Amino acid sequence: MLNVIVRLCTGAAVLGLAASAWATDPASGEVSPAAPETSFTSGPALVSNNGDCSLGGCDDFALSVNLPANYDQTSPAAFLQIDLTSNSPADDFDMELRDANGNVLGSSGNALTPEQIIAPAGTGLRQLVVRVVNFAVAGGTATVVIKLVDPGPDAGPPVAAATGIAPRFKIHVSPPELGNDSGEPTLGYNPLTKRVMFIDFTNPLRVTFQENQPEPLPASCSAQWELKLGTITTLNTLDPIMTTDQDTGRTFNSQLSGANSLFEFSDDDGDTWTPGQVGPPNGGADHQGLVAGPYPEGQRPPTALYDNAIYYCSQSVVAAFCSRSDDGGQTFGPGFPFKNDECSAGGLHGHPKVAPDGTLYVPDSSQCVLPIGESAEKVVAFVSEDAGQTYDVRPILDSAGGAGSDPSIAIATDGTLYMCYEDGDGKNYVSVSHDKGETWINRTDVGAAAKLVHTRFPAMIAGDGDRAACAFLGTSTAEGDPNDLSFEGVWYGYIATTYDGGETWHLENVTPNDPVQGFGGVGPDGTNRNLLDFNDLELDEFGRPLFAYADGCIGGCVQDPSKNSFGAKGTIVRQSGGRTLFAEFDDLAGSQFNSAAAIRPAAACASQSLSKRTNIQTLVAWEAPDNGGSPITNYQVFRANSAAGPFAMVGNAGAKTQFIDASADPAQEFYYYRIVAVNAVGQALESNVIELPITVEEIVDTCVVPGEVIATDATGDGAGDDTDIEFVAVAEPADFEGNFVITMKMVGFAGGQPAPTSFYVVLFPSEDNLYIALDSTQGPIRYTFGNYADVGQGVLAFTEAGELDERSSFAADGSVFLVTPKSIFGSADPGDIIAGFDARVRVGSQSATSRDTAGPADYTVRGTAACAAAGILLADLRASRNSGSAPLDVSFTIGGQPSAGETLESWSIQFGDGQSLEDQPFNGASTAAVSHTYQSTGTFPARVTVTDSSGASSTNVAQQFIEVGTGGGVNDASGDRFGGSGSLLIWLGLLLGVMARRPRSASSRRR
Repeated sequence: MLNVIVRLCTGAAVLGLAASAWATDPASGEVSPAAPETSFTSGPALVSNNGDCSLGGCDDFALSVNLPANYDQTSPAAFLQIDLTSNSPADDFDMELRDANGNVLGSSGNALTPEQIIAPAGTGLRQLVVRVVNFAVAGGTATVVIKLVDPGPDAGPPVAAATGIAPRFKIHVSPPELGNDSGEPTLGYNPLTKRVMFIDFTNPLRVTFQENQPEPLPASCSAQWELKLGTITTLNTLDPIMTTDQDTGRTFNSQLSGANSLFEFSDDDGDTWTPGQVGPPNGGADHQGLVAGPYPEGQRPPTALYDNAIYYCSQSVVAAFCSRSDDGGQTFGPGFPFKNDECSAGGLHGHPKVAPDGTLYVPDSSQCVLPIGESAEKVVAFVSEDAGQTYDVRPILDSAGGAGSDPSIAIATDGTLYMCYEDGDGKNYVSVSHDKGETWINRTDVGAAAKLVHTRFPAMIAGDGDRAACAFLGTSTAEGDPNDLSFEGVWYGYIATTYDGGETWHLENVTPNDPVQGFGGVGPDGTNRNLLDFNDLELDEFGRPLFAYADGCIGGCVQDPSKNSFGAKGTIVRQSGGRTLFAEFDDLAGSQFNSAAAIRPAAACASQSLSKRTNIQTLVAWEAPDNGGSPITNYQVFRANSAAGPFAMVGNAGAKTQFIDASADPAQEFYYYRIVAVNAVGQALESNVIELPITVEEIVDTCVVPGEVIATDATGDGAGDDTDIEFVAVAEPADFEGNFVITMKMVGFAGGQPAPTSFYVVLFPSEDNLYIALDSTQGPIRYTFGNYADVGQGVLAFTEAGELDERSSFAADGSVFLVTPKSIFGSADPGDIIAGFDARVRVGSQSATSRDTAGPADYTVRGTAACAAAGILLADLRASRNSGSAPLDVSFTIGGQPSAGETLESWSIQFGDGQSLEDQPFNGASTAAVSHTYQSTGTFPARVTVTDSSGASSTNVAQQFIEVGTGGGVNDASGDRFGGSGSLLIWLGLLLGVMARRPRSASSRRR
């Protein structure tokens, strides 16, 4: 295991933060219907308090909410939306909303900002307080925007909230090299092996949750993802689709290729694949779906060779067809039309579903002239009770069809139907039927509790007759067109769950700390069509929903959604606790399926990959477990010198999922750690044990090519070595001042050079559709840049604006070096983020289907100033103690690792309490000592920079956090540590850089 230090030329600026009084600017403000928005800034934040305002570091903003006396009657759905963002990823602010008496009305305490509070607007004149809390900070500022949002009188009052224990969920993200092109994902669950099959464009992926591994880990550990390539479905496609027959465990993979499909199936979760035939001559050329299910009574053909019927449905311009396989997908019969003559073009059908009695349902957002003679747009279900030969049209009469998202239908064990659909008003509704769609009841806006005004991609699943769930994307931003790139709404993933047949609903934001899409809308075509057309939802044998979606907001977008990455990262959300959709598992012994009362947490997952140990600092990190329905209040951290123990507790981490072990001894070669989560009910079982040796620090040097690897991709998925991307990297060597050297690395070039008519391109959708490329599609190899546009059906047109630096080149090992002027990005100063690197390889023409993709990813500009020095200069700061009572005397030892052939020249230190020493000489020594007395209470970041005889300054963050108390609650403790929780964030955010998850964007028909 390697620890990574990123070479930063901006380190001195970060270390040079001046002390400032903690205050808001302005101190107060008002919102009203006439002036619905106000804002303030808070900081610089120098005092971390771990959520305890008695230690300082809390800032109050006086908020007046001035509303008419009857506002709760005229605007029953109005609410306050309070958003906090930080100017630095190193700062962790929390936020509270309080009334005039100090009662907490809402709070937000994510692991990192942004933070958001939603609260009812109320009525009349109210005096409130917005409190900013310095949980773990390092000198940055916070910006808070407060909005009064009024969806209008037609929005109606909020939906009645469900009672009882709400379901809880955990996110499982595909690893960096897999799942990077997962627009419109579908999945299948095999209850016989307890594995998930997930389709990532042409790449089938197998997902195994850790408790189901041969050597099981806690369920809180991230799932394992594996590439399980097929034989014929790995070719390019117009649409991917996947499903698993849960009765037999057979998984079907279909890749649309016109009116037919490339099709195969697997009986061993992707280890082997058998080609099949699908796509009748009269089939559709778009939007196919697959489902397995029983035959209706009396409809099973005597020649059937497989337990269930397999249905394949697809649509063309004005018609749609379903065909059936009776031999498990080896062959399919003719396609029967299911869109009756009453329906015109334009509607999108959803995925077909089969009821326990064999009835086949296909939902549709169709624009239909209804059989009853009423000309209207309605959401409908096409229903076949004769194994897919003829269909009835059964509308939801109080719906408004024609929306851009497919509706989704689910069938409970007793045949109850649940339809989840984006209605004509853009909101997400569910309707229920107990008579096969003849009538529909309980129409409910299931996003109303979160004030969602635009939704996308509903996916419905049902268990028992009275239990169902709908997963979808939503945003509460009403201003602007949600389909347009100018839209400034932020989209999250939601799951609405009912346990009473649709009377009431639990609504959970299942991605609260990681938006699914940032600014730019979720559009029908172009750059913002990265998520494509739908998501998927399945059940496991316990009735836990499995929600598959593509994450479009990765890397820097997570902290700043205005920098949307337009990715498509494969992600699964699985229920971790609470009632499932099968009542038989309520309160199952040994499970987290509690139905009425909170229980203790599940075991945490100690993470080997997230934890880091050097001779300077030991960081222990873990993944949060299911909290049992009660917030986790503390994690106890235990350490031993051997895996067998004995283990002794070395600290409490509070509610954070990381801990810096200040008492770790660098002389101890190995330490072993385990974690115990605690909530109000009790202690969880112990986590797994991880081993932390002292590791070597790897220097990521952007002064030499290839520099920082920002995106990786699995090999073997590029249709050939010369089109199979390994990674994308960025360097800023001194000899290339004013340029980036951007490397696209292939597995290799046949014959030592790129293929004729090839196009190696990096797209930047967040930079006004900029592109850079090696282009041999017009003859000799040229290196160009310009802009691209989506001209329809995902086809890109490229307009050349100029040529890249003449030093651009390639190498026989498959490397393409694009020497790119920084000026084409506008601003590319140190600290700026270049977002959305999206690499693609095409052969034949610029507009050909991509053979392979990598990204999108972000790069933080570092500049070339430090590259002029002979080497890397690192500073070091040690403290005689890190905590104690005021006045507290602390002795600091200052040193560093000079550049090759150089000596340490001078040092500067900021003590964190407003006092500092500047440009002090080393006088030929390798270390210097200085003492300082802290007179007041608080948490103070002491930071040091050093220079060497070459004139270079240190590029790392060297600091100690000094915690000064009053003597009542802070124990004196000597130590030699990197710092507290605030320094952890700097260590991860600055030294590791913005190491974002790096998915690829969509290809083929997409772009």
